[in-house]
Amino acid sequence: MPLILFLGNPIYSDDRIGLIVGEKLKNRFEEEGFEVEILEKSGYNLVDYIAGQEIVFVVDSIVGEVGEVVLIENLEDLKILFPRSPHYSGLPESLELMKALNLAPKNFFVIGICVKDPFTISDKMSPELEEIVDFVAERVYNCIKLLHLQPRNKAKI
Repeated sequence: MPLILFLGNPIYSDDRIGLIVGEKLKNRFEEEGFEVEILEKSGYNLVDYIAGQEIVFVVDSIVGEVGEVVLIENLEDLKILFPRSPHYSGLPESLELMKALNLAPKNFFVIGICVKDPFTISDKMSPELEEIVDFVAERVYNCIKLLHLQPRNKAKI
């Protein structure tokens, strides 16, 4: 069963987008046979969820053109984005550890939702992101469904 982890932090402005999109898509994906977790965790805290899984999708915010949905398929790209997202502290290292222990998923994808401000403490998202949440959720849904229909033979992590 494919696993989708929606990540975010509700105390940071746009960083909560992963949690919001997860809530919007959870039932839909579960009805289609996916396992879905909506988490306020990061880095090594994700190992228990990811280790040994066949297919894993991680959905989280990254800084970029607001509303763009970006697919990150390999560890090197994830390392480049590490300083640009509050959740990637430890995720590349966690994946390397799982790979070394032969626990890495066969297929691992990070889907970045581009946001303006994932670092400011606030209970509101930026207005630009707030007005396109449903559009972003649909783009994330379509991205995951497309990737799931076209499985890879080997992980790129």
